[in-house]
Amino acid sequence: MSTLELLWTRFAAGERDFSGIDLSALDMSYWSLPRADLWGSSFTGSSLVNANLRRANLRDVQLCHADLSGADLRWADLQGANLFQANLTEARLQGAFYNRQTRFPSNFLPGAAGLWLLEPGVNLSTKDLRERDLSGADLSQADFNGALMSHCQLFGTVLHRANLLSAQLESADLRHSDLSGATLMLADLRNADLRYANLAHANLIGTNLQGCRLEGANLRGALYANSTCLPKGFQELSDLYFIAPGANLLGADLGGARLNGVDLNGANLAGANLTHADLWGACLANANLSGANLKGAYLLGTDLQGANLEGTNLLDAILDLPEDLPGMPTFDSLRS
Repeated sequence: MSTLELLWTRFAAGERDFSGIDLSALDMSYWSLPRADLWGSSFTGSSLVNANLRRANLRDVQLCHADLSGADLRWADLQGANLFQANLTEARLQGAFYNRQTRFPSNFLPGAAGLWLLEPGVNLSTKDLRERDLSGADLSQADFNGALMSHCQLFGTVLHRANLLSAQLESADLRHSDLSGATLMLADLRNADLRYANLAHANLIGTNLQGCRLEGANLRGALYANSTCLPKGFQELSDLYFIAPGANLLGADLGGARLNGVDLNGANLAGANLTHADLWGACLANANLSGANLKGAYLLGTDLQGANLEGTNLLDAILDLPEDLPGMPTFDSLRS
């Protein structure tokens, strides 16, 4: 049985893992292999004219000199793929992933063809990423605001300080992922698998975590509120910070936290670390901030009326406050 006959027999029988297979210099025009796992395979010099590789895993695949004219590569994963001198005439590539290691033909513009770059800081807000595989990618500080990510594969993905505000992550696989400092406010994580995930200092205010698996997860310093829906029976709240009016956050480590619009009226934040925290539009009226460190904090629109600012470090803070608040340091002292 030839290589192609064997491949087709296995695919027709329901098999999808063909990683590492050598299909170089073969005519596979009009073949249909949607969702096939072809990680690390070789199609060097092959004809894939009008082939259907939609949603296929083509990570680290050799496609140099391949003819992909008219091929359907929508939502395929092309991270690390080699498409040097490939023919992509009229190929459909919308929503396909690529990274800086992906090699394209000369003068090919991936963004203009509708591909999505995966790298730290990328903007994928509101994108439809349902059932996509982002496992192992470094997406630190990426923007997933409002993204559709249900059933997404995020095993071992780095999402450090990523913005996942209002993201839909139902039943997502987030095992061993790094969500430290991530914003998950109002995100839907029902039935997500967060085993051994790092959620240290993540913002979980308004997050729906019902049905989540959290065994081995690191929640140290994560923020939650009455609006947070925790899994049934979850009792391990000692490592989390409760965000609410009058909350006791004495000496809390909230450095770099995103606390936009939170209500901490009358809260005790004496000696707290709020360096580079984002407190835009937050209410800190009547809060005790004595001895707190707000160096580099973002305080535009923050309500500090009646707050105790005795000994508060506001060096390099971004603020638009009057200087006559009780305990408010002068701007000359802030610059010193």
